Amino acid sequence: MRVAILTPAYDGKVVCDYAISMAELFRLSSKIDSLEINLNFRMHDALIQKSRNDLFTEAYEAGFDVIYFIDADQSFSPKAFFETLASPADVIGVPVRMKTAEDRYNIRPENIDGHQFHPELGLLEVECIGTGFLKLTRTAMDILWNASPEYRYDGKTRRMICNMDIVDGGLISEDVQICNKLKAGGLKIFANIDATCSHFGTKRFDGNYKLHYFTEQIKRESA
Repeated sequence: MRVAILTPAYDGKVVCDYAISMAELFRLSSKIDSLEINLNFRMHDALIQKSRNDLFTEAYEAGFDVIYFIDADQSFSPKAFFETLASPADVIGVPVRMKTAEDRYNIRPENIDGHQFHPELGLLEVECIGTGFLKLTRTAMDILWNASPEYRYDGKTRRMICNMDIVDGGLISEDVQICNKLKAGGLKIFANIDATCSHFGTKRFDGNYKLHYFTEQIKRESA
């Protein structure tokens, strides 16, 4: 299996915790003969959507079996990486703590009523999850490729996999658009909530989405 990890890094830097997580991931992967992992960066590009489009296009055209978007300002669980890789689900993200004072995450809608936990898979089916840590199989990549318009940049053809749009006066992010394309193509969006990525900004923002989800569920059941 050939896997590409795609990381936009605008200023050419990653946080130390990202580097530590990645080093452990590669240490563990070295014990699996049937697995090839490639780490690809797009640096010094101020447009995050363009960076993701470039990374996606290169990985798609290179024929990778699976890709992961993993952002450079996060720490992540190598264990969760291998759990999501082993899962048959085509689209799996790991929740990322948002850089807010409130305990918030990159799963939409934030109201948990729109999501369903599947005990047999150990995964939460969600409407949308962000690209901070997101696994896409070749099936998912094909859907995104075929559903996205072409454009040319520096003489090369790209696909607008990631974009922002305005719908009914509201801003629709690249994350939502990607998930909408995948659902329109017949796939479900899952989250592995056994792990939560920390997020780095003015400080380290830690969280536990699984605790958050089941706490909210208990509140609703007891109301």
